[in-house]
Amino acid sequence: MRRLSSSRKREKKADGFVGQRIVTLPRPVVTSAEHEELICGLLPTDVGYFPHAANHARERISGIDQAIFIYCTKGTGWCEIDGRMRTVKPGDLLVIPPATPHAYGANRDQPWSIYWFHASGKLLSAFLRELEVSPDQPVIPMGDGTQILSLFEELLAVIEHGYATEQLLCASHTLAHLMVVLIREHRNSPHESPGTRQRIATTIDYMKQHLPQPLQLDALAAIAHLSRSRFVDLFKQQTGYSPIDYFIRLRMQRACRLLDTTAMSVKVIATALGYEDQLYFSRVFRRVNRLTPTQYRNLGKG
Repeated sequence: MRRLSSSRKREKKADGFVGQRIVTLPRPVVTSAEHEELICGLLPTDVGYFPHAANHARERISGIDQAIFIYCTKGTGWCEIDGRMRTVKPGDLLVIPPATPHAYGANRDQPWSIYWFHASGKLLSAFLRELEVSPDQPVIPMGDGTQILSLFEELLAVIEHGYATEQLLCASHTLAHLMVVLIREHRNSPHESPGTRQRIATTIDYMKQHLPQPLQLDALAAIAHLSRSRFVDLFKQQTGYSPIDYFIRLRMQRACRLLDTTAMSVKVIATALGYEDQLYFSRVFRRVNRLTPTQYRNLGKG
């Protein structure tokens, strides 16, 4: 990685921004937490908020042991990894994996405001895979998410109260919640317009209203005003399932509700959901729920 230019070196400064909040766990606390079964999966080691962070810059030639997450809320910033410069805009999440040489900082004319945290733990690499981040793709558009901001604030508030075991446990699971929301927002394809996401939602509503009927991909694509291939790709990005797999799960969800709330026979339920062959319906039900319809109905619930 090439070093920062001399002008950026002069701008580099210690943190000290009006209204900033920052909490750093003592490293002996982190080491101890790594042996706690309910905490070791994911742990925030440093958390902060820097408003209007003029002249903020960092360069780490060898990277650090933790992953770095920076969520830009206002202004702009930049990052440099493997000699490539990238801009970080409002709504962007910058993620730097562990041991990755890097540099980043605020734009000189429009300095960023950022929430950030460093994270470690046994589950960290799995979360990074789900976010699909890498040194080649460190910036993910997230948009202006109120839930993201709320969870950053909650994480700060929790860890500001100290680092007793119960506080670290709460911080660990708050961070896990935040990570799951980030993954969900990423999968909702922020590159697509809100109108496109609404089109997919409309096709799901259509599925729910036509569960007894065969799934027609061409009809769903037409409802979404997309080509068939584009519709299938976007649907899987947003839901994690192909349209047919999602439709089957909607049918099985309705079957579970009917088994729980009515005395309808399995055959009648199968017919109501568009399955003429009761045995085939039972096989599909078992594949999704790992139980036959009868076994499911006989479970003690509630």
